[in-house]
Amino acid sequence: MSLKWLPNTLTIARCLLAGGVAWLILKLPAGSFLPVLAFILVALTDFVDGWAARRFDAVSKFGAFLDPVADKLLVGLALVALTLLAGGQWILLIPTAVIILRDTIATILRLFPNIEMPVSQLAKWKTALEMVGIAALLLAAPFSSALIMHAGTVLVWVAAALSVYTLGLYLGAILADVKRPR
Repeated sequence: MSLKWLPNTLTIARCLLAGGVAWLILKLPAGSFLPVLAFILVALTDFVDGWAARRFDAVSKFGAFLDPVADKLLVGLALVALTLLAGGQWILLIPTAVIILRDTIATILRLFPNIEMPVSQLAKWKTALEMVGIAALLLAAPFSSALIMHAGTVLVWVAAALSVYTLGLYLGAILADVKRPR
């Protein structure tokens, strides 16, 4: 039996479950482990779907486009939920806005067929930092730990800085391609 359907199914599930994770963050009492567990499980599908796509020779253009979108939905919705819980404090509002703006621009650029924008290794590290930072922010409440909260906040800020930097790299590569004589 072929499992070529698995990677795209996991990616689509991550898109759909991102809203559920944000809902859990907003609706369950502070200190509940369920939002943390849900976020981590959904985030892990990012690694599993990539592995499955390579393992089952199921790499597709659809999956290559949708995988980063699924990551952006999970990260963006979780950050918005956390920012709302924090009362919109600038300490989360600024990096959340930067990350969402960058991700929106990158996604729009990927919609143009003449623009080739493969996901860079640095952008993958950015996504990993976002996910670890969000997980830390979610873990801070159950453990009543200011240290974990600060670590998560720092990771989200570093990810926001990488967001700006990687978008600059993408835009630079696009401009260089546009200027290249044909």
